[in-house]
Amino acid sequence: IIYKKKRKETFPGIKCLLCREVFFYPIQVKPIMEQNSLKKKIYEVAVETLESAAERTRLAIEEAIQAAQEEVNTLDIYESYRSQYLQKSEMFVSQYNKILEQLDILRKINPEEESQNIEFGSIVITDRQKIFVAVGLGKIKVNGDTWFVISPQVPIFEAMKGKKAGDEFIFNNIKHKILQVS
Repeated sequence: IIYKKKRKETFPGIKCLLCREVFFYPIQVKPIMEQNSLKKKIYEVAVETLESAAERTRLAIEEAIQAAQEEVNTLDIYESYRSQYLQKSEMFVSQYNKILEQLDILRKINPEEESQNIEFGSIVITDRQKIFVAVGLGKIKVNGDTWFVISPQVPIFEAMKGKKAGDEFIFNNIKHKILQVS
C-alpha cells in the first residue's frame, strides 16, 4: 500500500525523481506469529553458532593432544614443544567448558514464549539496534539483519531491564527508544 503525502513523522518518505512527489510507506509492525518465528530463528542461529564453536574447539583439543603425544616419541630436546601443546590443549578445554556452559544457559530459553517486558530470553528492537538477551555471543546475522546476542550481565541490559515497547532508556548518554519486545 502506498500513501501519498502523509505526515513524515509517521511514515518514511520516498521522493519520486520524475514527478517530485513524496510517497510514504507505512511502517509495518510484524504480527505476533512472525515475531515468534523470528525469535525461534534467532534462537536457532545462536545455538548453531555455539555448537559450531564447541565442535571447532573440540577438534583443536584433539589436535593439540595428538601433537603432544607425537612429541613423546621424540628426543627430550622437544619436551618444551610437548608442554606447549599440553598448555594449548588445557586452554582449549577451558574454552570448550565455557561454550558448553553458555549452551546450557541458552537452552533454558523457551523461544516460543512471549514477553512484554525486557528480561532474559527477550528479543528487543530499539531505534538503534536489535538485541537478543541470552548469552554473551556478540553479533549474528539473521535474515540479513544484524542482531546482538548479549548476556544479562552487560550494562545495556541493566539499563533496559523490565522496560516494554514504547519506553525509553539512556545508555552511554544516548537515548534509545524501544520499538518492540518479544
